[in-house]
Amino acid sequence: MINIIITIGQLLIPIFIIIDIIILILLIILKKWSIKFKGEEGEKAVARHLEMIDGHKYIFNNIMINDNGKSRQIDHIAVTEYGVYVIETKNYSGKILGKETSENWIQYLGNKQYRFKNPIHQNYGHTEIVKKILKDTTNQIFSIVVFCARCKLKVKTFSPVIYHTEVEKFITNNPKVLEKEKIEEINKIITENKIVNEETIKDHNYNVKKYVEYKNQKAEKGICPRCGGKLLMRNSKSGQFYGCSNFPKCRYTKSIE
Repeated sequence: MINIIITIGQLLIPIFIIIDIIILILLIILKKWSIKFKGEEGEKAVARHLEMIDGHKYIFNNIMINDNGKSRQIDHIAVTEYGVYVIETKNYSGKILGKETSENWIQYLGNKQYRFKNPIHQNYGHTEIVKKILKDTTNQIFSIVVFCARCKLKVKTFSPVIYHTEVEKFITNNPKVLEKEKIEEINKIITENKIVNEETIKDHNYNVKKYVEYKNQKAEKGICPRCGGKLLMRNSKSGQFYGCSNFPKCRYTKSIE
């Protein structure tokens, strides 16, 4: 009888291990899905407010642009009588701290902090792509960074960083600078450079995913994914983080989980 009980106990141990592994995998999948869902919901919220803009307009949401054979994803492009607005959307919660020139901003969630790339710098590249394909003939192409209102912004910037509920008013408070004919011309150029091939879009998303995985794997090993330097523990006023040993040439940072 004792032997039977021991045997059953031995069988249960690997079963519990398997259950733990399954639960861990499900939690990882759920986390990834939650991040993706929140991002999509943030973009939808901004899209709804962009549609409220009066006058003749074209709104491009989650658009992929052809940049000399390379695919570039942009959250929103609003072609309006008030100008052309290239918009980067962030659906974060918690307190957000950042400066115009900082390479990374910080998200505070309770006692934890997470660093993310300065969205002004991120959207600068997107804005330059739009200027290039339009040949910047209007000089009325602007960058806006939009955070969903569930966060608390504590940022110091010259570039506009606003809540999603403010985006319509922010744009329409500017003077009307584009005639209907010019809006139609801009719409035509953007549409011609818009990637609609599903296979190309799929490849773009796959490459982005693999690059993120590559960066995370390097960082987990204590290697800077940007230059190959060593990641060292650093201290700042906002707490500890990992920074590249090749600072200031390389300014890569990683939050401490």
